[in-house]
Amino acid sequence: MKKMHKILLAVFCAGVLLTGIGAGVLITEFSALSYGGKEILGKTDMRTENFDVKFEPGEESVCITGWYNWKQEEVLTDEAVPENTVRFRATYNGERILPHAVWEEENNQAALLWRWVSEEDDMELMMKAKDLFLENLKEGRIISFDTPGMEEVTVTVNPANKDDVHLVW
Repeated sequence: MKKMHKILLAVFCAGVLLTGIGAGVLITEFSALSYGGKEILGKTDMRTENFDVKFEPGEESVCITGWYNWKQEEVLTDEAVPENTVRFRATYNGERILPHAVWEEENNQAALLWRWVSEEDDMELMMKAKDLFLENLKEGRIISFDTPGMEEVTVTVNPANKDDVHLVW
């Protein structure tokens, strides 16, 4: 074998050995990490409010929509809700969003929408997240982050209007 082949074979074997050592250290360090929970970033002002939308029942069923993760399977009923009204009960972070309910006549739908009102800079939040992540990583923990916005929405109508509405996701 030529001298160059022997050198290349030695370099290759050393690379494989170092890669194996690195993978072993990585697996050891990773298996030692624990979950440190969830950290809330930014300001929070959690509120729960009702947003009512009046509608006129007709031949077509009223669609109920919104830009959030639906957790309810069907429209709830409650005698306290006035007839011909869809009530959105929303839990949200008042520091980040401002919800409002609308009636869209052309689509025959009631919707809960919102707009961002946060004065916090996204770069500032990202840098805080980075600092917290690295601080916890040094302590052997991995954490997750959340910036609360719309947390929960329930839709309720009067029992007399149960058949006049349906959820659309």
